[in-house]
Amino acid sequence: MIHQFRVTKYDPLQRNRHGVYRRDEWTSFTDIGRTFSDEVLTQADYDAVEDAYIVSAIGFLKQTGVDTLTVCGLENTQRHASAPDEGDVLDHIAVAGALRDVLREAYWCRFEAAHAFIHVGWDYYMYVGLADPCLDAQQEASRLGLFVETFNSPYR
Repeated sequence: MIHQFRVTKYDPLQRNRHGVYRRDEWTSFTDIGRTFSDEVLTQADYDAVEDAYIVSAIGFLKQTGVDTLTVCGLENTQRHASAPDEGDVLDHIAVAGALRDVLREAYWCRFEAAHAFIHVGWDYYMYVGLADPCLDAQQEASRLGLFVETFNSPYR
């Protein structure tokens, strides 16, 4: 059994009864400099959230003992030079770098292993799947300002 989570910066209390998020918030790296809810998204503010996603993702992997993930479904239409190749096996450091690129929409891919995955979707949604519920990693993500919800990845 794989425990699946949606890990995001979006407070679930801000969703309506249909699951639609009601707040005006940034959803992309390209939103830096734009105004949302009367606040300008700065590079520093963006970086803090991006770092929280990456630290959280690696924390989930470490807690469940997953040392590597494989690149699957690579879409590199802009031929980004730092993109991994389809089938590359990445350690935690390489996953962190590639995840940063995916969050910044340089290219897209899924990161997968036999009993684990990290997927990034539209609008800055991250999905994590693991064989363990990783309660410590869930708490760490919350401490970093993220919200962890039980949710199946739409990319599986």
